[in-house]
Order: sequence, then C-alpha cells, then structure tokens
Amino acid sequence: MTVVGFTRPVQRIKDSMKEAEDLGFQVMAAPSLEIYPGDDSEFDRMESSVTPGSVVIFGSSTAVEQCQKRFGDRLPEVVAGAHLVSIGPATTRKLESAGLHPDAVPEDFSSYGLVDMLKGEVSGRRVVIVRSDSGTDILSDGLRDSGADLVDIASYKLKEVGMCPALLHMFLAIKSGRMDVMAFTSPMSATSFITKMEEHFGAERAHAYMHNVKVAAIGRPTSERLASLGFPPDIVPAETTFHDMLLAIKSACE
Repeated sequence: MTVVGFTRPVQRIKDSMKEAEDLGFQVMAAPSLEIYPGDDSEFDRMESSVTPGSVVIFGSSTAVEQCQKRFGDRLPEVVAGAHLVSIGPATTRKLESAGLHPDAVPEDFSSYGLVDMLKGEVSGRRVVIVRSDSGTDILSDGLRDSGADLVDIASYKLKEVGMCPALLHMFLAIKSGRMDVMAFTSPMSATSFITKMEEHFGAERAHAYMHNVKVAAIGRPTSERLASLGFPPDIVPAETTFHDMLLAIKSACE
C-alpha cells in the first residue's frame, strides 16, 4: 500500500485523510495552517468595491465560506451585477450552495489559469479578488499588468500551526524511508513544511532525507515554490484539485 503524506489546514484535514484513504492510500497527515476570519474592514471594503459590471474572483472555497458567514443570505445581494469567477470545482460547488452561479471558471484551476482567462477582458475594469491574506502575487500582478483596477480582499487569514507530534512523526517516516510520497497543496504549506524540517534536522540532512520520497505538488504555483526550495516535484496533476493530485499519485505509484 502506498504511503502518502500531506499537511492540510486544521479545518480540512479530517476530510482530506478520508478522501485519500478511500482511494486506497495509507495516510500520514499533520495540520499545517489554521483558518481565521478576515477583519471586518476587509468585508466592508468588499461590499463597497463591488459594482455592476465589475469582476469578482473567488480564490478558494474557504473564501466563499467566510463570505457566507459574514454576509449570510445577503451574499447574492453583495455581488449582484458582477461577473463572478470561480478558481475551480470546489469553489464553484460552494458558490452554488450559496445560490450563486459563476460566469467563468479557468481551464487551469490556478492563479495562472485565472490570469490567462481574464487578461484580455479586465483593462480599465474593477476586479475584486476574494481570497486569503497569504495569496501569491501571481494573480494580482498578472491582473494589474493587464490593466485591471484591482481590489484584493483578505476574507480569511492563515496562521501556521507550528511543530506538533503528527508533523514530527512524518519527519521521522521520511528519514527512515517509510513514506512513499509527500504531497504539497499550497506554496505556503510547502515552505512551512520544508522550513520546519530544516529546523529539526538541519538543512543538509533534511534535504538528504527528502530525497527518500517522491514529491507531489497540487499545481504550478506550488511546483514553483518547491523547485525554489530545492525539490522540483515528481508528480503534478493535470488539474489543480486535491482529488486530482491523489489520482496522479495513485497512477504514478501503480
């Protein structure tokens, strides 16, 4: 049985473990990040920034959840008249559960896909990005370069959980060769994991141990971050979802 490891936000880890186990993996997982609501001022800015004809991008299902918690049944009213964009399937499902139907979803479910899809449509147009406080600059820089009047809303905050017994257990499994694949689901979680491993073992030994496992990345931004850390991924799914990454790992390890 293939042993796969990953870190996930505290609020997502239980469901993620079950999803991997249902696909036949032996799972080693640890919490990486804690999700906190964005500041009230961020939601006030969002409400005042959305205008008829503007583009509103929801960058994750969590962004939708936090807007639902803040605005409740008023969320459709807040984004009324805007061109709604979802980054991918999970975000689309969350929007639909809130009674909203996105007008567009990129083929590549990532910041790069969003830029490619919108770059010819946003010059001089208000674009509101709703995401975490830790999003990469890929999306914001790409849209600004395309001439967008950009408003970036931090609808939630991500804080590192820090070292914990489950994370140490994963480090020791990697050291001893008891893990087959280490999977990374965001640039921030990749940086956090590698940094903590280096702090625990020292950089040289941590890098040597990481070469005991295959490395999987959920998509291009995470792949680029891993490459910059010295671990270009062995496995990257064609579509940027957690489920597709698991399927790509399963295919690679059969």
